[in-house]
Amino acid sequence: MTGFGLRYQMSGISAAIGLAQLAQFERTEAAHRALWHTYRHALAPLDRVTLIDVGPDRCVPHLCQVRVPGRDTVFAQLKARGIGVGVHYPPNHLQPAFARWRRNLPATEHVAGEILTLPFHRYLTETDIGHVVTALDEVLTSVGAASCAAS
Repeated sequence: MTGFGLRYQMSGISAAIGLAQLAQFERTEAAHRALWHTYRHALAPLDRVTLIDVGPDRCVPHLCQVRVPGRDTVFAQLKARGIGVGVHYPPNHLQPAFARWRRNLPATEHVAGEILTLPFHRYLTETDIGHVVTALDEVLTSVGAASCAAS
């Protein structure tokens, strides 16, 4: 992001798609909430993982994010295993558009460096979530063992 600006003009095709999707909204909403709760249950035993609680009973989650130690290493190892993880969102104060307001925000930068986005889409199954969580646990164990060995 390099500048400010908002463009709220929707094309006709986007409007048509949006209207067609309204018929599925309640089903999609319920599916997203169920997926998020499945992740919550599956991640609970992992003591080095903190699920970012978005209040899924008050909103419809569109991401499933966790805080993990060694995020960049964990990210790379999960990607190498074919797990579609991501990183959302970089802190605003580090974006070029906000450069003139940049200040030292070490807590924000620390937390941002731990946040990992797990796969989250309506075609995800409980088995898929189990696979993701198992891989995350294995990678964290591997990373933890490696960091202990380096100490």
